[in-house]
Amino acid sequence: MNINENLTDIRQKIRIAVERSGRRVETVKIVAVTKTIPVENIQEAYQVGQKVFGENRVQEWQKKNILLPADCEWHLIGRLQTNKIKYLDSNVALIHSLDRFSLLEKLNAEGEKRQIIWKTLIQVNVAKDDAKAGLEVEEVNDFLETVRDYPYVQVLGLMTIGKFNACPEDTRGYFRKLREIRDALIRKDIRNKEELPHLSMGMSQDYELAVEEGATIVRIGSSIFGSRN
Repeated sequence: MNINENLTDIRQKIRIAVERSGRRVETVKIVAVTKTIPVENIQEAYQVGQKVFGENRVQEWQKKNILLPADCEWHLIGRLQTNKIKYLDSNVALIHSLDRFSLLEKLNAEGEKRQIIWKTLIQVNVAKDDAKAGLEVEEVNDFLETVRDYPYVQVLGLMTIGKFNACPEDTRGYFRKLREIRDALIRKDIRNKEELPHLSMGMSQDYELAVEEGATIVRIGSSIFGSRN
């Protein structure tokens, strides 16, 4: 495993995919997923220019946050339990998994208490996969309207997880659907483009498809660090 070579290869593939989609490479952010990854491997990625990392669990983020350089940008990408919010702080740049009203309420209450505005993405179950968390497609509109009443939670876009073992055609369809949902929200004047800039979609097996369909954030773990069973 060579983390530098892996990142170089991923960046090149993203550059090509971005060109196919008619955008600039600067519009796509790689979140290196560090679930189960030792700190020394994360440090190796940092040393070759990767400074954006994503953790699934709050406890793991806490351990790694204090051991890695202060200019690392941390994203929480796993399902967030409400009883773990009290352990978060302003070092969390983005929460990808806002998926229910109880989480919205708890984030807002904790944010008000500590004067932190949490930046979030709404997780959408585009694939209609019962195993995945996320709002149903038809719930997104009303949920986004409700967020207006919670000043300590800021929604910056949408996130989805494709269905495991789906064919590339279906996976592309899920990513396209998320983009269409975001674009429809903009057309309805619920939010403008500047308020909903991000689509977090695509992982190691399908990030090129996601970029072609408009992803601004891709979450890549095994293709950077190798598989860990």
